[in-house]
Amino acid sequence: MLTETLSTLAATTGSAIVGAMATDAWTLARARVTRLFARTDADRAPVVEGQLDDDESLISHAAAIEQDRARAELAPAWRRRFARLLEEHPDAQDEVRAVLAEVAAALPDRQRAWIQTNVTHGGTTFAVQGGTQQISYHDRAGDEGPSR
Repeated sequence: MLTETLSTLAATTGSAIVGAMATDAWTLARARVTRLFARTDADRAPVVEGQLDDDESLISHAAAIEQDRARAELAPAWRRRFARLLEEHPDAQDEVRAVLAEVAAALPDRQRAWIQTNVTHGGTTFAVQGGTQQISYHDRAGDEGPSR
């Protein structure tokens, strides 16, 4: 099971990779992700490469207005792929961070500005936005105790 930090890293990296699809950053993102998976799991690397190409094709062939929706649908799958990679190869987290930093720096401004809404009822919200994790604590109405 992943720590919250590694889970956040997986989610942020997945979003950055999907954000790079059908942009000028795609060639870099594809090469870095392919190399990362080849280093950690040579047998899975060709499968991941095919998934990258298929997903990028979906986005690049979508109408401009549908590209954000397609990205939103693909991001959880890439979060899971990076989470699995980090579960199986926790030693790869520095390399995943390097991939994230390089791809995020290459993204067009529009792809860096993902809008996210998080709603929590009676709990803690962990939200990833642009590589930064924001944690908000709220007490439920009527609960006693300090708010954080």
